[in-house]
Amino acid sequence: MQQVIFIIAYCVCLISACQITISGGNVNSDTCKGYDKLESKIDKLKETLTAKLDRNLRILNKVNEQVKDWKPKKVVIKNVALKKRSYQSSWEIKTRSWRNYICCATDYGNDGNATTFSHTALENYPYWWVDLGQVYDIIRIEIINRSDGQGPDRLHDVDITVGPSLKKLSLCTHYKGPAKTREHLIFHCNKQMSGRYVKVAIKGKEYLQLSEVIVIAPEISE
Repeated sequence: MQQVIFIIAYCVCLISACQITISGGNVNSDTCKGYDKLESKIDKLKETLTAKLDRNLRILNKVNEQVKDWKPKKVVIKNVALKKRSYQSSWEIKTRSWRNYICCATDYGNDGNATTFSHTALENYPYWWVDLGQVYDIIRIEIINRSDGQGPDRLHDVDITVGPSLKKLSLCTHYKGPAKTREHLIFHCNKQMSGRYVKVAIKGKEYLQLSEVIVIAPEISE
């Protein structure tokens, strides 16, 4: 654009010079005719540029009208595992409470209450999983260990896997352990992962007891 303006200005100077020459009595008719043609071309160029500028201005005004009321969506980060459908490989005792303990139901692992806990039997490869209901971009996964001091070191050699289905789970991270009483463990996957299912499993023969499994992810707008 600056180059076009410079050319126009330069040509205007030439035309002005021709007019000055004519007024001074030194007329070169062929030269001035050429300048007249050039002036006509400049006028057409100015009209073309003006039309293009007007068109672009109308487009910008239309875009401005479309975006003036636009507001960025607020991203809500939350525990997407809370009270979702869950399952465990076995129950230590088929009850929701035993003696002074509030255990051993599967859903105690993600009920939002760290004083309750899920509890499997002693077995090879005990596991617990949660169905998030849809695929989420996982930010982190947290596990709260049993809080009453009974067998906290049972939480060890844990594989946390994530995937779109239970048949397509990939390793998020591994925890060697053992954990301490009421320990709040925070895990980030080894790479960015998305999934509908999150599974917690112990490699070996052990009890799996979970006070809370928390899956942090951006909420998906309907």
